[in-house]
Amino acid sequence: MDNKNNFWQSEKGKAAIKLGLWMIFIIILIVIVIFSERNNVGDNVNNIDTPTDGNTEVETPVYEFVNYREMQDKLLENNYEYVYTISNLDSKYIYSGMKSDGKEIGYREDASGVIKYYIDETGTYQVNLDNALLIDTLYQNVDASYLDINMLFENLSEYLYSVDKNEGLRTITYDKDGYQVSVLTDTENIKSITIVVDTTTYELEFNEVGECEGIDFAI
Repeated sequence: MDNKNNFWQSEKGKAAIKLGLWMIFIIILIVIVIFSERNNVGDNVNNIDTPTDGNTEVETPVYEFVNYREMQDKLLENNYEYVYTISNLDSKYIYSGMKSDGKEIGYREDASGVIKYYIDETGTYQVNLDNALLIDTLYQNVDASYLDINMLFENLSEYLYSVDKNEGLRTITYDKDGYQVSVLTDTENIKSITIVVDTTTYELEFNEVGECEGIDFAI
């Protein structure tokens, strides 16, 4: 017994005690580190589908549309750029131009070629460089009544329509006897009007509504 006590009190004994204590400390430290890592992995797995801000709801934008009648009135001021495409089974006509201050200038394109035209209170003219020839064939083979926006809205005023909104666009659909009309708007202006009559489709597109400068052209 004395020999054992003397051993622990000797230099070798004290060194063995210190070594044992260090080994116990290191083992405890390793256990703590492993346990901590396991907890962190578990937390990360549980939080994979959880937003960092804790808010799972996505805000839906709210679009406010100008009154449809106000959009019609603005378009009827005849200040806009346009592209009118009229197509049927065997032909296609494109009118692209601008209206402003009671004047209109543009181009007509069909299978026979392209002409430039100008319209004011004196009549309709075909323009060739500096020459202007009075004509009455600009809308030949086309029912121009469907290009008269004022007449169109008057004819549709007595009919009900359906409305479909998709984000910042609104589609207004009429099912009138004899033809169908679809009006597309953004939040501020009418963007297009599509008219289907039997086998003929009139696609009227509008841009820069109310923002066109005066037409610098005169006969």
